[in-house]
Amino acid sequence: MKRMAILGAGSMLLAAALAAIPATAAGAQGAEELAKKLLVSAPFTGKGDNLPTDALSLNACLTAATELKGVNEFDSCADQNVGPVPESGKSPGYLQLTDTGDYDKGAAIYNHALPNKGGIEVTFAQYQYGGTGADGISFFLVDGDTDLTEPGALGGSLGYAQNENFDGVDGGYLGLGLDAWGNFSADTEGRGSGCPEDYRAPSYLSVDRNRAPDNVALRGPGNGKEGYCLLATTATSEKIGEYAYGDIYGTDFPESLRAETLADAKRVVKLKVTDGAHPKVTVDIDFMDGAGWTRVLEATMPFEAPDTFKIGFASSTGRHTDVHLIRHLRVETFVE
Repeated sequence: MKRMAILGAGSMLLAAALAAIPATAAGAQGAEELAKKLLVSAPFTGKGDNLPTDALSLNACLTAATELKGVNEFDSCADQNVGPVPESGKSPGYLQLTDTGDYDKGAAIYNHALPNKGGIEVTFAQYQYGGTGADGISFFLVDGDTDLTEPGALGGSLGYAQNENFDGVDGGYLGLGLDAWGNFSADTEGRGSGCPEDYRAPSYLSVDRNRAPDNVALRGPGNGKEGYCLLATTATSEKIGEYAYGDIYGTDFPESLRAETLADAKRVVKLKVTDGAHPKVTVDIDFMDGAGWTRVLEATMPFEAPDTFKIGFASSTGRHTDVHLIRHLRVETFVE
């Protein structure tokens, strides 16, 4: 697979690359029939002893862990216990990105290059609950040549995209936003700078204070404060406004949810990036309602996927908050 520079020559390069995407981009023929090779399996249910080398915690913790280890370690959540978090030290546990404390943040990144052989598939369970609906969870892919040690801007950028004050994640290729508060789809706060018109947020999401709560969005390649263009979103003009507890949240009454009823907040996410000159990206969610997988988004990437990639999760709270948890991460690649 040919490696391409991501936004290395500025917005003119981005515009040209986007314009070159065919109206119907072919994915990898027969990818559905190909076998899959497991690259990463991280249940996050234990104390952290079996996590992959080069996995780094940036203020994230493991609820089943019993020891406070220090910087960049997946340690106990005993000191991050605001709100209805899972019981600290109890197995099976979760990766906790934030509790419901104000202006909290957490990220978990894997600074190890993984091979991309014909496309990738990522699955994980996410839980957002217990607060007032902010901000959300991101999962992101970056070029494997990047030294991935920090997420991008937090808040509405969910640790992937940029804002006025902070850069987006280095070497960003694809950011999936599971966006409870609703700013990740919006081109406000500096997001999407330098993007051509066809890859900017719709007008109703380009106005300060307009947001689309409880939505899923994809943002594309970026570096620094340029790019991270909106590729697809479930946000519509009807969803602008105040927070309405919904499908990503998993319950109509998150303020009454307690850790022992976490099954009510569980959503299983599947992100797939096919092979090909302009990979097709699909996002499916199992809303745990008995209906199985639901296709929520499709998009075509403006750049080829890199030969290798690195991955990360990020989340944050602000004046509004939530508990943000992850479980059962699997990353697979397709092989012939």
